[in-house]
Amino acid sequence: MKIIRLRVPENVSEVEVRLTVAIELYREEKVTLKQAAELANLCVEDFIKKLSRRKVSVVNWPVEELKEELKEVDRL
Repeated sequence: MKIIRLRVPENVSEVEVRLTVAIELYREEKVTLKQAAELANLCVEDFIKKLSRRKVSVVNWPVEELKEELKEVDRL
């Protein structure tokens, strides 16, 4: 893991910065759900709640992969 130092306005908390970065990295598929939760200093369940409040999908699968999964379910 790498350490990055940022300067942010006084009115922006470390908690908010960590959460925002974690959400964006998750949305861009740079980190897994678990990694994003850890970055935000939250358990996975609480991170999922934060994603939901910000209208970010918890399911972060590429469309083609999701289609393949659905085909597999249809075969059962």
